[in-house]
Amino acid sequence: MQEVLTHLLHAQAIDQRLSVLQRRLESLPVETAERQASLSALEVELEQAIHERKTCLARANELENQVLTREVRIDRLEKQAVESRDPAAAQVARHESGELRKANSTDQEEALEALERAEALEKDRQKEEEAVNAARENLEGFQAQADQDAKDLQAEVDSLRLQIDKELDAVGSQRRGVFETLAKRYPGKAVVSLKGDSCGGCGTRLVMNDQVRVKAMKSIIRCPSCTRVLIPAEVLSAVADAAEEAS
Repeated sequence: MQEVLTHLLHAQAIDQRLSVLQRRLESLPVETAERQASLSALEVELEQAIHERKTCLARANELENQVLTREVRIDRLEKQAVESRDPAAAQVARHESGELRKANSTDQEEALEALERAEALEKDRQKEEEAVNAARENLEGFQAQADQDAKDLQAEVDSLRLQIDKELDAVGSQRRGVFETLAKRYPGKAVVSLKGDSCGGCGTRLVMNDQVRVKAMKSIIRCPSCTRVLIPAEVLSAVADAAEEAS
């Protein structure tokens, strides 16, 4: 029975390493997605800066055209005011010309602000474009490494699964079924030691008869509460030490 328990412990140790590798393997797509999301966010910021700059330039151009149109009208009005023999008409022309000049002054100020904003956005665009290029290069490098890591990890996972099968094949189908069920419920802790008079997994105290049976290792004894397989603490330590030396 000690040999059977040793095989279960070996399978458990391999399963623990397997769990670590599987978590790493599963994390690669998540990390890739996070980097892709970061890149997408930077691309959105870049597009927004480009769009806002275009909007500012278009507004500045629109205002400049309005100013030019008013200048033509102002010239006509001023000429009309000078040439008109009707004082009232000349006064109206001068008033309209003044109002148009005020509008031009306002629009010219707004156009200048729009151009200054466009200039600032161009600097932002350059910085954001550099950030996007760096993030894209980083993502491409990570993806290439992640693809290779995934292949290597998968090969190691497959190898460990074969090792677990080998260990469990030696204990019989019924015991294997028990172990696999417990391993799903308690990853890496399906087989635990008897700590004093209690289960090393859940802490439940065992009756004296079960304590003796665990130490005797004549059969597989399971915790009456959590149903884990129990073994003497010294056996668990010995197997762990042997595994460490072997590695």
